[in-house]
Amino acid sequence: MKRLIIAILVMVVCGLNVFGAEDPFSYPLGTVIIDAGHGGHDPGATNAWSFAGGTIYEKEFTLDIAKRLHALLAVSHPHLQLVMTRSDDVFLSLEERCSIAYQTPLQPHTSALFVSIHVNSAMTDEASGFEILTKTQDKRVTLLDAFTPIENIPLYAAHSQLSLNRLLNQRNLVVATIFEEAMDGSLVTSRNRGVKERDLWVLNGSRMPAVLVEVGFLSNEGDARNLVSPQWRQRMAQILAQAIEQCM
Repeated sequence: MKRLIIAILVMVVCGLNVFGAEDPFSYPLGTVIIDAGHGGHDPGATNAWSFAGGTIYEKEFTLDIAKRLHALLAVSHPHLQLVMTRSDDVFLSLEERCSIAYQTPLQPHTSALFVSIHVNSAMTDEASGFEILTKTQDKRVTLLDAFTPIENIPLYAAHSQLSLNRLLNQRNLVVATIFEEAMDGSLVTSRNRGVKERDLWVLNGSRMPAVLVEVGFLSNEGDARNLVSPQWRQRMAQILAQAIEQCM
């Protein structure tokens, strides 16, 4: 109840953007939410390849890459608050993943980034490569409400919802471009499928700058051979870590 009252008061008092208010998404990156797609009874994309010894599952690759990414960032940037939506083979709903992100308290004058890791699949085995998804710019999200952690209210209180959505859209495009360029420069043999806007729950509900990275296609033999290689997954984690570093 206390949180609800505080949020309502802030929204009433600060309904209009304060002239000269700082962009809350431009603060130094202090928190990274690492989201390994699927899990538990939800395997995600699947495919069977003889070279892999049978059926391979998206949920296993996303978790492995997420753990490697977490380990890399924990060593190279110990000041970062790192949060994994899942660290083992459990099912989480999309709403639960977003709640973990949105309800994580942030340090004052720091920003957050949501990185969701997925593996693609297609009806044809010719589709291949990586792509970066970000939320559609015309999708309005709520960034300040009764569920906002009290610690985070000052970040948004000086802005209207319209202003926050405009700033969020701008930051999303910057972040998505950084990830695309990092992957394109390192995965020279992979097809760059570009940055695409998508109306996806995790991109909207995380309520912070967010990208969903499709690292390859399980339905493509070349991509699948990469994914079953621990060395390639480590390289992918390194590329994602480099992209995150460029967002700091």
